[in-house]
Amino acid sequence: FKNSIKKKVVLNKDITFNPRFYADDKILLQTEYRQVNAKSSHFTDVSLFAERKGDSKNHIFYEYDKSLDIKSFDDSKIDLIIQKTSNDTYLKVNKIDSEIINADSIQLYKDLSILTARPLVERETIKHHLYGLLNGDIKWSVGKWLQETKVLIQNIIEKRKIPIIVGGTGLYFKAITDGLSPIPDIDHLVRDKLNDLLLKEGLESLYLDLQKVDEVAAEKINPNDKQRIIRALGVYNGTKKRISDYWKMERVKYIDKPTVNFSIEAERRWIYEKCDSRVDNMFREGVIDEVKNLKNKNYSKDSPIFKAIGVEEISSFLDEKISIEEASDLIKFKTHQYAKRQITWINNQMITWNKINTQHSDKNVDEIIKKL
Repeated sequence: FKNSIKKKVVLNKDITFNPRFYADDKILLQTEYRQVNAKSSHFTDVSLFAERKGDSKNHIFYEYDKSLDIKSFDDSKIDLIIQKTSNDTYLKVNKIDSEIINADSIQLYKDLSILTARPLVERETIKHHLYGLLNGDIKWSVGKWLQETKVLIQNIIEKRKIPIIVGGTGLYFKAITDGLSPIPDIDHLVRDKLNDLLLKEGLESLYLDLQKVDEVAAEKINPNDKQRIIRALGVYNGTKKRISDYWKMERVKYIDKPTVNFSIEAERRWIYEKCDSRVDNMFREGVIDEVKNLKNKNYSKDSPIFKAIGVEEISSFLDEKISIEEASDLIKFKTHQYAKRQITWINNQMITWNKINTQHSDKNVDEIIKKL
């Protein structure tokens, strides 16, 4: 900062704090937020939410900006939260009275909070939903998530708040915006029989079966994608209709509320650096013990939680098959691959979405507010 003014800021006569100043005399509040298991800071211009009313020798006086209009919410919904961190007091400014709904399929589970970078929701000031909800061996479909989310959205709106859906599972977002194919529920016995066949005959045999009954689906499904192969065969065995026929039918929208959609983008090198930093942090925070505890729960090997990147690699280390360095490198490699797939999904499936560059996200806040 090029200059530092000793005047204190008084907000609505009841909150006083020490600001920071840029050379152009913008008054900035330091705000704190969590990012991938680490704490970071950025600065928010007071003028974004308050109007300068006057100066004295030692103080600058501000009031809430009455021109701010967030949909039908009155300006009392602009939330000011004082948070004590170390020896400093930071002012968090929440312009949207909201609650957050998880759209990450792995963060649904109670297990592996470190490995999955699940938010510590008990420490958050904004209410979070669908985090750490399930035991690791419980299987949830997109349809089940959608049903729960529909109820949550309605409850949040009834409280005159805005639901914010956040996460990394593209199919969940597609279900919100586009709806689902009208595939009926398949009896679990059908799926159990297919899993038995998988163990006896192998995945290649199941894929050949899929090619015989549904060539269109087989062309679109990777021969190594166990989950989708079993899903497609299960639909055919359970309904006597091909899953590709359901794909052609009009999708059913379960949520009819209008949405404002944002996708996060950044330079790929920056993303990979953040991925690697996250993996290093995981090991420092005790991810090895976390995976060891998971293995002791005796979940079935096809439990959803075992699909989390890092479980296989750390398990191999615990079984003395690879070194800890090899485990770390493999996790970083697979995380890069996953990030690349997500980028491809966003570029192909979220073409019309508003883009936010996460490296400069503080500059996008005003634009986001205007769109709500």
